[in-house]
Amino acid sequence: MAQKSATRFGEKDFVHLHVHTDYSLLQSTIQLKPLAARLNELNQKACAVTDYGNMYGAVSFFNAMNYAGVKPIVGYEAFLTFGSRFDRTSAVPAGERAYYNLVLLARNLEGYQNLAYLASKAFTEGFYYKPRIDVELLAERSGGLIGLSGGEPGAVGHFLANDNETKALENAKVLEDIFGKDNFYLEIQDGDDSGKLTKQTTELAAKSNIPLVATNDVLYLSKGDARAHQLLIAIGEGRTVGGYDAEAESSKYLRSTDEMWQIFGDDLSDSLTNTLKIAEMCDLEIPQGDDVRQLPSYPIPVKGMTADDYFEQVLNEGFEARLKEEWQPRIDNGTLVHTLDEYHKRLEIEIATIKKMGFAGYFLIVWDFIKYARDKNIPVGPGRGSAAGSLAAYVMRITDVDPLQYELLFERFLNPERISMPDIDIDFCIRGRGDVINHVTEFYGQESVCQIITFGTMASRAAIKDVGRALGMEFGSVERIAKMIPPPIRGRNVSISQALETVPELKKVYESDKQVKELVDLALKLEGCSRHTSVHAAGVVISPKPLHELVPVKINDRDEFTSQYPMNDLEKVGMLKMDFLGLTTLTIIADTLASMKERLGVGIDWTKIPTNDEKTMELFGHGRTEAIFQFESSGMADMCRRLQPKELEDLSALNALYRPGPLDGGMIDDFIDRHRGVKPVEYILPEMEDILSKTFGVLVYQEQIMQLAQKLAGYSLGQADLMRRAMGKKKIEEMALHEETFISGAIKNGIHRKTAKEIFDLMAKFADYGFNRSHSMAYAVLAFQTAYLKAHYPAYFYAAVLSHEAQDSAKVYKYSTELKSMGLSLLPPDVNESGEGFTPIDDTVRYGLTAIKGMGASSVAAIVEARNSGKFTSLFDFCGRLGSGAVNRRGLESLIAAGAFDSLMPQEKSPGEWRSQLHAAIETALAQGQRASEDRMRGQSALFGAVEGSDASLDQLPDAKPWSPAEVAMREKAAVGFYLSAHPLDDYKSMLAAARLKNLADYGELAAGQTIKLAGMIGMCQIRVSKRGNRFCTFRLEDRSGGIKGVVMGNVLPELTHFLRDDELVIAEGTIEAADGQEPTLRVSDLKSLDEVLATRSRELHITVPKLNGDAEEFLVNLFYLLERDRGNCSVFLTVPAGETRVRLQSEGLAVAPSRQLQRDLEDRGCVVAWSH
Repeated sequence: MAQKSATRFGEKDFVHLHVHTDYSLLQSTIQLKPLAARLNELNQKACAVTDYGNMYGAVSFFNAMNYAGVKPIVGYEAFLTFGSRFDRTSAVPAGERAYYNLVLLARNLEGYQNLAYLASKAFTEGFYYKPRIDVELLAERSGGLIGLSGGEPGAVGHFLANDNETKALENAKVLEDIFGKDNFYLEIQDGDDSGKLTKQTTELAAKSNIPLVATNDVLYLSKGDARAHQLLIAIGEGRTVGGYDAEAESSKYLRSTDEMWQIFGDDLSDSLTNTLKIAEMCDLEIPQGDDVRQLPSYPIPVKGMTADDYFEQVLNEGFEARLKEEWQPRIDNGTLVHTLDEYHKRLEIEIATIKKMGFAGYFLIVWDFIKYARDKNIPVGPGRGSAAGSLAAYVMRITDVDPLQYELLFERFLNPERISMPDIDIDFCIRGRGDVINHVTEFYGQESVCQIITFGTMASRAAIKDVGRALGMEFGSVERIAKMIPPPIRGRNVSISQALETVPELKKVYESDKQVKELVDLALKLEGCSRHTSVHAAGVVISPKPLHELVPVKINDRDEFTSQYPMNDLEKVGMLKMDFLGLTTLTIIADTLASMKERLGVGIDWTKIPTNDEKTMELFGHGRTEAIFQFESSGMADMCRRLQPKELEDLSALNALYRPGPLDGGMIDDFIDRHRGVKPVEYILPEMEDILSKTFGVLVYQEQIMQLAQKLAGYSLGQADLMRRAMGKKKIEEMALHEETFISGAIKNGIHRKTAKEIFDLMAKFADYGFNRSHSMAYAVLAFQTAYLKAHYPAYFYAAVLSHEAQDSAKVYKYSTELKSMGLSLLPPDVNESGEGFTPIDDTVRYGLTAIKGMGASSVAAIVEARNSGKFTSLFDFCGRLGSGAVNRRGLESLIAAGAFDSLMPQEKSPGEWRSQLHAAIETALAQGQRASEDRMRGQSALFGAVEGSDASLDQLPDAKPWSPAEVAMREKAAVGFYLSAHPLDDYKSMLAAARLKNLADYGELAAGQTIKLAGMIGMCQIRVSKRGNRFCTFRLEDRSGGIKGVVMGNVLPELTHFLRDDELVIAEGTIEAADGQEPTLRVSDLKSLDEVLATRSRELHITVPKLNGDAEEFLVNLFYLLERDRGNCSVFLTVPAGETRVRLQSEGLAVAPSRQLQRDLEDRGCVVAWSH
């Protein structure tokens, strides 16, 4: 940050005091960094932020301006009502407004705190369409504030514009009385109606003796951004832009000092110099850093005890509990690595450090809510981040990974030589997270606990789509451009500028199409702007006093109490932030264990499970890591195949190494080669072996750098942590000092200077890549536990996984496919067998009812409850026993389509016949259910013989045209999200057999270089960009027997792009690529449409014409012209409706050339098309 010093203004300087940033949400295009850069370009030495109704960006603005050497003035544009902020009515007297704009600026810390209070109460007490304050509240909290009248929408400007000078003067005096003499100013702005309002305001200033100030109500940076701003407003209002008048719309930009003096300098120069006067009056320093920590006090339950005393008591009790439950059994079986004396000494060091740093209360706060969770049987994670390195945290059961057993360092968490706020983030079961937050809220008070705001921004694709809509462009055209921007690469969004450089198609259309150029240019101006607010998935703030006394807060449209500052800004101003993360993995583990206990009577004590379990490690070695925490990606699965992990230590290393830095730097290849004995394990010095042996001589963890500095150069671990930080952040001056200290210390230990320099350079090189071992090991424990359950109890594990992913059909399909590959069966949904979630039964998993589209939890609960009195015997019985409203028509359609009634199907019927008949009976069945429900309410079912749940015989089902296999598959997919029992390839069995195309499974073990050809369906299709900027496409090709990863790249990509979309049926030909340990990939050289292949092999085309209600002759004539278009050798047969019958005709003189396009054109006309040999 630039050195803070008194700002010196020139005689003809100017300060913008009315500036809106993108934190005004769809009102301004100004982002903070470009604003700071522009202010420096204009040589403007100070600037204010005055966002509409909020202080979202206050701290970020303050720091960005300070960093750029610009004096920051913190404010906000309030919405003031002269009524009560508690009123909830839009009715106002004639000529008045419901609220008026008023600019508030903080002169000092008191003013800043009052701004935060006002901005908070505007949301929590005054929100009605806008966050409002009233005169009463403003009068109470006006200390340290300067008020500007707000221009035309203000309480003065509005009445002047309506020629009501009396009311304008009255309001001006009210506001002056509130702020005090020389603390309230009347704003004048250029751009009003021929200067009329400026003239009226000037006259009022003279009459009232209230000073003037010139502002510009800035909404965009430069004049050329006016069009982009107009679009932003349209996006916010959900409309398209109309005509554009460049002159009328281009005044609210960040004008230069010269421009402002040209406008107001001749007659109203005081209004300009007053901006300097106000800037000098504003002397705010927002308190930030570790010395302004706002820690809540933990209420000590034992009278007379201090927080330090109670902290030690809890630790001692926890130590004894760990000794009894874990360390003594390890001592007995010889697996405890360290002695109890070492545990005692480590704990003494930690206690002394924690008490010295004043964090005993912090530990008690965390201990309390984790204890609450454990007491309520809410699963808690083993640890996250560097906190797992603390023995104190372990004995308090804040974490669950023994830091001595796994060589984790306390100093990586709390460095006694660098006092900073500890950061303990906690994983909770997703079901229990809300309960824990509620406990904290009740314990510390509702006004002292809130969640944390986040901001959704207009990312590259979103900006293109938003601008396209506002311009009124065709949806398809805009979507086409948006899709040209590659998806995020390793989690980082690809900007529009990057896409223009790396995607030739985008660059070409940008340069050749004026409309596209306008779209992209405007999107570039809006890209990155804040678009809306949201709530952080995990962050919670706990305050020692009501939050509005320290930072601004709000209530969002879902009645959630949140901060106005984002997470990083809250931490900077000293607020205690904690992450309460909801982790599905914990819920899955808990549900798996509960199901095993209930059905098998089996419980698991993780302390007794060896962390090198052979069956579990075999799963990792085969790359079967689907649904395994942190190891699920295909890249990580490949790394597992290559490494062949043998123990928990290997999993921890993979967690640390599978990141962009180590991957790009070749570290992971080096580690794998050494692990497998391909390369020798080498050390620069023998003394390094005991620190690096577990990672085969490769620097993997940040803690290893610290340990090397301690052992080789005599650093304390605290000093070593400071060195690690300096290396990681590339602080050149600090690194130079550490280099000399390290080398000097190493020389004292008998190490040659050249060797010491080599080791230091090695550590500095890998400090960027080094990962936190505490976090890596804690998450390796969770990965091991999920893999153990998957390896030993797969049906129970997958039932839990599928139940938690029930609403994500893509994941259900993915896990269902993998489940089958493990030798398990996935049973279809069944109204008589399925539960709410997926259910394990021996080596099978029964499909859960909530995973069916249109089936809510209440509907499923009603089915399960009705089933308690006996199994359903028919569709009519089902509807009769459930009654009215339990399952609606859409839900019933989905149940039928998913095959949930197939267990009631007679043997002689096919699924297509049965499901079509059930579908045709829905209305009758629902009506019967309605009658049964009404009868039950009247108590008449027995009297009138409407027997509840009567067994309807088959002849009650109406006749219906059977669904074809393709229709069964299509409807099934619509109901469950993928093809469960039927598959689109079923229609092509005979053709595929005739073409002698194998199933994927028939190829057996695939070898690198092998050429294969198979039919399948494309899914998970993604166009991506390589590191070199080349585009390629990855996808999954699935047939009935399994699936394989596919890739299309190079020159064939443009030729095959039209086939590369989800659900496309193709015949793919290519070569297998299978690097050592990696999943085989089919590098595709050719794709053909399955429909087209079928058509081109056909000798006959059979067309079933739809029932014709209009001009049949015209339809048939047009059909004839269509068939004439594609002349060839394939005979044509027509089936035409004739009254209640159908007539089959052959056209003697007409033969067509088979093609996919012809089939599509016929189907567009409602015809059913079939090709035959």
